[in-house]
Amino acid sequence: MKQHHNLPRPSEILRQASVNPDRATKTLAKLHPNERASLLLACKESQRDALVQLIPQELLGETLIELPEPLQADILATLPPERISDVMEHMNSDDATDLLQAVDKELIPQVIEQLEPEERRGIEPLLAYDEESAGGLMQAELFKVRHDWEIRRVLAVLRRWGRDIENLNYVYVVDQEDVFIGAFTLQTLLLHEPDVRVSSIVERRFPRATPGQDQEEVVRMFEKYQILALPVVDENGILVGRIMADDILDVVQEEATEDMYRLAALSDDDDMTEPVLTTARRRGVWLAVNLMTAILASFVVSRFSSAIEQVVALAILMPIVASMGGIAGTQTLTVIVRGIALGRITLANSRQALIKEVSVSLVSGIAFAALIGLIASIWFPENGPMLGMIIAAAMLINLLAAGLAGALIPLTLQRLHIDPALASGTILTTVTDVVGFCAFLGLATHFLLN
Repeated sequence: MKQHHNLPRPSEILRQASVNPDRATKTLAKLHPNERASLLLACKESQRDALVQLIPQELLGETLIELPEPLQADILATLPPERISDVMEHMNSDDATDLLQAVDKELIPQVIEQLEPEERRGIEPLLAYDEESAGGLMQAELFKVRHDWEIRRVLAVLRRWGRDIENLNYVYVVDQEDVFIGAFTLQTLLLHEPDVRVSSIVERRFPRATPGQDQEEVVRMFEKYQILALPVVDENGILVGRIMADDILDVVQEEATEDMYRLAALSDDDDMTEPVLTTARRRGVWLAVNLMTAILASFVVSRFSSAIEQVVALAILMPIVASMGGIAGTQTLTVIVRGIALGRITLANSRQALIKEVSVSLVSGIAFAALIGLIASIWFPENGPMLGMIIAAAMLINLLAAGLAGALIPLTLQRLHIDPALASGTILTTVTDVVGFCAFLGLATHFLLN
């Protein structure tokens, strides 16, 4: 969230409010929702509560929806159910439902009870869907017409009701039972004569989603069809809502952030607004797992302690082998996990991806093995060219293992229906450390000390 260069400071707004509250409210009203959210993020808790009271009620919802969920929950906890419901009535049904998820579960029935019947009918069905599904992304507001209408009637209805619908990009067409038939753009509507029937201009093969579809599948549909909004139909084909492109941008950002966090062994819930102990506890779980894997690698090294004592060069060179394997494996892992997330790598073409990554590791392994072998021979001439050949062989073995593990681990986790981004990094680090140390110290023990 970027802050505008001329954005006033929270303290300036509050000083203005102490003299002229109406002027401070007007100042906040002129700001973009992102800018108001930036103000709330930048201030202390006591200032935040005061600023929230100054934001006009009809603008508070669009401001809160731009904030991280933990901060949404903190602010909503300070508001009575009546005000929360008033705020939600100025929002689209999908944003209002998202905001409701941040309300204390015990207060949700009270908030819903305060809503106008029309608002309640739009929001209650959305609460039944998983947040990461098409149903959780969709909004109830849309513009639909009957297939047997003429263009003149569509235009008349559009003029009367269209201003109540934001981002009106498509006209959705249904039959008498509300079964979705297709859609057409506003441009198509305006370019046809008034007496033309809707059935003759509707695009019947217009893409559609079902409420239970995963949000990643929905993202791929937007990428494939290059549309601005996607209709959602139930199991009977009845039109129940639409998903907007701006919501998909949020999903793409969330998915990318989630994958990035998980590759770093972090929870995707980590957030700057969370308490220190909560974040430390989440991260501590994975630090504990990493500690166990580090102990395993250290145990492998301890098995060759006598060799390290006799040839000091081994202690100096062995981190190079493990580090190169770790970097190479992470490169492969990142490519495979991202490919899986985007749907470019599936079980059908996984073999091709595996062969490609192992081949890249082989080429890199040969090049860097020759380089480190030469460097080691010059660096430690007392051990002769044998040390150079040993570290070269270990480097090649570990880079091949890194490429193989970096591809196989996420592909295997995908087959087991486990998120590949969740545990791949920890497993990969263990593989490259153990293989690297075993290969280098094992070869050195056999060829240098025997």
